[in-house]
Amino acid sequence: MAIRFSFLQGFNESVQGILRVQQQTYQTQQQVSSGRRIVSPADDPVASARIIQVNQELSQVGQYIDNANSVENRLNLAENQIQQVSSLLFRVRELTVQAGGLALTQSDRQGLAAELDTRLDELFDLANTRDVNGEYIFAGYQGAVQPFEKTQAGEFIYNGDDGQRLVQIASSTQIAISDSGKAIFMDIASANKLIDVSAEGSNAGTAVITNSAIDKTIDAADGLNNYERNAYPDDYIVRYETIAGGFPADGYNIYNRTDLLDNGTLDTPLNAAVIPDTGSPITIDANAIDLTPASPDITNLGWSITLTGTPADSDHFYVNSSEKQGLLTTVAQLSEGLKNLTDSEADELILDDLLADTLDNLNAAEANMSKIKAQIGARQNTLDSVRSLHEGVQIVNQEVLSELRDLDYAEALSRLSLETFTLEAAQQSFAKISNLSLFNFLR
Repeated sequence: MAIRFSFLQGFNESVQGILRVQQQTYQTQQQVSSGRRIVSPADDPVASARIIQVNQELSQVGQYIDNANSVENRLNLAENQIQQVSSLLFRVRELTVQAGGLALTQSDRQGLAAELDTRLDELFDLANTRDVNGEYIFAGYQGAVQPFEKTQAGEFIYNGDDGQRLVQIASSTQIAISDSGKAIFMDIASANKLIDVSAEGSNAGTAVITNSAIDKTIDAADGLNNYERNAYPDDYIVRYETIAGGFPADGYNIYNRTDLLDNGTLDTPLNAAVIPDTGSPITIDANAIDLTPASPDITNLGWSITLTGTPADSDHFYVNSSEKQGLLTTVAQLSEGLKNLTDSEADELILDDLLADTLDNLNAAEANMSKIKAQIGARQNTLDSVRSLHEGVQIVNQEVLSELRDLDYAEALSRLSLETFTLEAAQQSFAKISNLSLFNFLR
C-alpha cells in the first residue's frame, strides 16, 4: 500500500529538522564559549540543584575562612601586645632590683622613677591598644570604649567589662577575638591585702573618692596591721547622712556591707559617733574608729578614704576587701615611692617593703601574662586546625562543582563538529528537495 506524502508535509518536517539541529548546534556553541556543561537549569535540573547546594556550601566555607583570617589578625595583635607587656615587666623588674642598691640616694632613685614613668605610659598605651578598625582589643564587649583611664587622683580604673566577643569560624565553633583588660591587667594577685573603693553610681551628690590608703603599721605581737587583723575580708559602706536641724551634725557613718546585703537595710553604724562633714576634701579615717566603745581595747579598721566634692543625703561609697592589685597601680606606686621616700632609716625600711612587694606583684603579673599568652596560643591552634579543615572541604567542593558544571571540551568540540556537519547536510538536502516540482517535467 502506497503512503501519500504531501509536499507541504515534507517541507515542514524538513524545516523542523533543520531548526532542531540548529538549536542543538547553538546550545553546544554556548557550552563551548562559556566553558560550562550546564548553561541553564533546563539542561540538567538534578545537576543544577546540586550546583546550587555546592555553591552555598562554598560560600559558607569561604565566609568561615574570611572570619578565621580576621580572627588571626586580632589574635596576632593581642599576642604581640602581651609580649610587649612581658618585655616591659622585665625592664621594670630590673629597675626595681636596681633601686634596692645600698649606695643609691633619693636623687638616684628619682632618676629611676623617671624611667618608670615612661614605662608606665607605655604600659598604659598597650592596655588601650586598638585594632585596624579602631576597636579596643582589651575592653571585653565594649570595643568602642577606652578600657583604662587615669583619674585626677592618679588611680587607674577599668571602663570595659568581663566579656569576650566571639566570631563564628565553623558551624559549631566560635573563637574569642577580644579579652577583658580586667583579667589581664587588674585581677593580679597582690603581695598584700588591699581595698577596692568605688562610689555608688546612683549617688545624687558630686563627691568622688580621690584617694584611699591602708595603715601598714605592723603589730609585732602578731605580725599583722590593723586592716589585716580587724577588717579583712569584710566589705564596708561609707554613707553620708543629713541630720534634721543639723544637730548634732551632718556627716558620715560606716557600716558593714553585709548588714545591707542581708536584710536590705543598714544596721547600727560601726563608728560610735557620726564623722562630721568638715567640707571638701575630707578624709574618712576608719583607722581611728573604736569598734567597741564599751571596751578598753580599741579595734581599728586600718583604712581611710578621701572624698572630694559635695555629697547628698544617703550617698554611698564602698570599701571592698581585695587580694588583687592592677599592674598599672603596682608600677605607679613603685614610681611614687622612689620619688618621695627619703634616705632616712624609717623610709629605708618602707622602701625595702615596697621593693619586696613590687617584686612579688611583678612575679604574679608575669605569671598572668604567661597564662594569657597560653590562652591566645590555644585559640590560634584551634583557628589553624579549623581553617585547614575548611580549606580541605573547599577543595573537595570545588572538584565536585567542576564535575557537575564544567565542560569536557574534547567531547563538546567533537559534538559541535558533528552537529555542524549534520546541519550543513540538512540545509543542502533541503535546498535540493524544495526545488522538486511536477512543473519541472512539463517544460
